[in-house]
Amino acid sequence: MTGPESDGRARATSGRVVRSTLATGGHRDAGRLAARLAPWLQMHGKGGRIVEMHVPAASGASSELFFLRMEEARFGGSVVDEAVLRLAPAYPVYPVIDLGQQFLALHVAHAGSPRVPRALAFEADSSVVGSPFLLMERRRGLNAPDWPSYVREGWIRKLPEPDQRKLWLQGVEAIAELHASPVNPQLASALQLAVPGEDALTRMLHYWRQYLALVSQNGDFPVLHRAVEFLERERPPDAFSEGLVWGDASLRNMLFAGLKPCALLDFEFAHFGVQGFDVVFYVMMDYVMAQGFAEGAARLPGFLGLEATVDYYQECSGRAVPAREYLLHMAITYTSLATTRVFQRLHSRGQIPGELIGENPPLRILRELLDTGRVPV
Repeated sequence: MTGPESDGRARATSGRVVRSTLATGGHRDAGRLAARLAPWLQMHGKGGRIVEMHVPAASGASSELFFLRMEEARFGGSVVDEAVLRLAPAYPVYPVIDLGQQFLALHVAHAGSPRVPRALAFEADSSVVGSPFLLMERRRGLNAPDWPSYVREGWIRKLPEPDQRKLWLQGVEAIAELHASPVNPQLASALQLAVPGEDALTRMLHYWRQYLALVSQNGDFPVLHRAVEFLERERPPDAFSEGLVWGDASLRNMLFAGLKPCALLDFEFAHFGVQGFDVVFYVMMDYVMAQGFAEGAARLPGFLGLEATVDYYQECSGRAVPAREYLLHMAITYTSLATTRVFQRLHSRGQIPGELIGENPPLRILRELLDTGRVPV
């Protein structure tokens, strides 16, 4: 059956799944966690005290986040009143979880772009609160929410088309600014993906193969095998610009003051690698949010497509981005691997039926791309 009633059910199902995906910290008792963290904060925060700790409404699909209000906490010689606590996930979405490397990446990124929140502390000892964790400065601003999707409603959708375009382009400028972060050879080595490879593209290909092995532990997904094989088979001969990669560059991971990004968030996949990946991912993820998670909605009229967006990035950064369609395949493969892993977690906790895992929105888009060869953006 089709029509308004079935469309409404589809949107309700999508909304339930998205909300479950984002509620990653709800199973923890925030008060108990705060009590365990308090002695650590007294020592490492120079006598700081926790005033409040709570789980944000949308804490992210791949990590457990908590917001803290503190008193008299000092890090790096300055008082910090608000912070974000990121715990190592109990059900990892990524094949490698290295909070120490994330901490280093945040330091490098913050030095290059003041939009990146300051990394305050990293604790590797899981006995403190039950898992290793990062403590980061909290930033405030308007966001592009997953649910209700910014594609369908909210402040970004209500903007006039010229303002939507300005917001989109300023997001590209923020990516270019981040990519200018200086990375010396020692830092570059420390921030490489933890897989073999003499160059960044080779390491990414090995990483996707490792990611596929992780996802395949809990199911067989032929389209993911096809996608990774495509990337290995169709590897372009082009030389890619290497440097700091955000890894999750999207509107969903930006906070805005007016139309300008004031904070860049979520550096779980940050590494030293192929920088063009970020700007292609920026376009691809917006398409996935519209066509996938917003049930086939059109992208907002002020947002540019792949070629115009990457052209503008090249103008801003002075860095060439070759093999754009190949990078698009890589970006949707990455998103499909990650989302499939997230849906596997939801199923393991009884939050969704198993048949939804293989029909998650990015995976459907990836299947269409491989079947048709048509670049969707």
